Amino acid sequence: MTIREKGLLAGLVVLICLSGSYLLFGKYLPQPVPTQVVSVTHRRFAHTLRRAVPPPFSGDQIKTFLTQVREAEKRSDPLQRCLAYPNPPGSHWTQDAVAAYCRYRFQPTITFVEAKDLIEQGKSAELDRRMDEALQAQLTQPDARGRLDHIFISDFENGSFSIRPILDAWKRASPKSAYAYAASGYAYVEMAHAARGGAFAQETPQEKLDSMDRLLKEADTDLKQAIALNPHITPVYAAMIHAGGLSLGQAYADHAVDLGLRADPSNWYIYHQLMWLARPEWFGSLDSMQRIATSAMTHASQNPLLVMEKMAVQRYEANPSGCNCAPLPQAAKFPAAFDELAISSSLVDAGLTASSQNVFPVSVVYLSEALRFQPQEDDLRRQRAKDLAILGESPMALDEANKLVAADPKNVANYETRGNVYMYMSDHNHAEQDFEAVLASSPDDIDVLVPLGSIYVNETHEWDKGWDVADRIIKAYPNYAGGWAMRATIQMNQPRGGLDDTYGQFLAHFGRDPGQQPMLELLRRTLAEKSAVGKSNIGKPDH
Repeated sequence: MTIREKGLLAGLVVLICLSGSYLLFGKYLPQPVPTQVVSVTHRRFAHTLRRAVPPPFSGDQIKTFLTQVREAEKRSDPLQRCLAYPNPPGSHWTQDAVAAYCRYRFQPTITFVEAKDLIEQGKSAELDRRMDEALQAQLTQPDARGRLDHIFISDFENGSFSIRPILDAWKRASPKSAYAYAASGYAYVEMAHAARGGAFAQETPQEKLDSMDRLLKEADTDLKQAIALNPHITPVYAAMIHAGGLSLGQAYADHAVDLGLRADPSNWYIYHQLMWLARPEWFGSLDSMQRIATSAMTHASQNPLLVMEKMAVQRYEANPSGCNCAPLPQAAKFPAAFDELAISSSLVDAGLTASSQNVFPVSVVYLSEALRFQPQEDDLRRQRAKDLAILGESPMALDEANKLVAADPKNVANYETRGNVYMYMSDHNHAEQDFEAVLASSPDDIDVLVPLGSIYVNETHEWDKGWDVADRIIKAYPNYAGGWAMRATIQMNQPRGGLDDTYGQFLAHFGRDPGQQPMLELLRRTLAEKSAVGKSNIGKPDH
């Protein structure tokens, strides 16, 4: 085998390993299925991975941005940290909108645990009083915009039936409480959404749709009762818009919009739900979305949070979440779509999608911005640390990884993160230690076996250790191409016997997979060369 072919082989091993799982970290993207060679997500992104994508941010912009991020993250107060954070390079995020969103994210709220304790202690009246204080602050205090909305989103949006007994107890204890009915109806809508699932209607089983409809009837009853008792509780109208999109129809949602904007003409949450409803896959179009964005901006002077809807159409077209309802996302286009401030969940989508497409200057910017508003999301911190290391920002990456390990030394995901950081730093000894720490408790963790095997095979050439890792991958995930490719690499480079058997297994498992044809061709050529050498030696004396 030529030096060039050996280099190609190493590259193929890495590509095959990456295509199965290695770059899809974190809970926010669809997780790879080890029994599939190439996930659906990577098939969709294959065109991006094959060609060089010009970085939307320059190296100097990234260095300046990350220097400012490090300074901001030294602050212990979440609000001050958020306010001190830099905006994305070259963007036009306005100070008023950013400050309003920082205050929205970190303002005082009522947690579900606090609400539960008050209800169980027979203090429902106190809970009602605190909810009313939040509503009045939301309507009258500039620094408290969206406070009641934020409480409802945080406390009642999980879609779980586990909170139902508490909400029912609240209604029994306070039969005249508009907030009890509002919370109950709001939670019913979220439960209905969870029961239905995220697929399009034609792809959803009828029993799921029936379950959703039953829950929406309960929601409608409670939400209407809340309005009758107090028409100013704005999250009620957001829930009704959601219910309209799920099943109750356009007229139902339109009526909720009309009532809600009468109660609070500049309410961001109502506009945000209305924008969701106006998406082409629901009841709208891009033109409808743009009309809503234009309308929202007429009220932005009263509520700067509305600026987050200004570029909703551009973000929809950029499709950072990778949904099937818009063109495939291209991370290089995200900076234009995020030129104005966006909700943190969209920033998460942009960062993770950019990471999956290997556009790391974009991923570290938007993962950082997501962490600006969600600093406790350790999954995002882990992903950003890995991307920083790939980008060459090793000191910041290792510092973050060390902080994660120190804060939660029992969480093996933190060691996996630090192991990856060490690997990108070419510190193979420390990487091996962290990866082995993970495998001690999760021996079949594919996201650790793959990089550990890559170190042994492609870097340190510890063939026996690499063989053991390849064997573990093959036994646990026989339909994962990376394990067989790792075994073949060892057999061709050490060399070691059995390459013909590995070729047969690779052909049987992946012979019809277009993505694996280069590896199959290399194996065929290598076996043919070995056969030719063997024939030429027939009859020669042994020495």
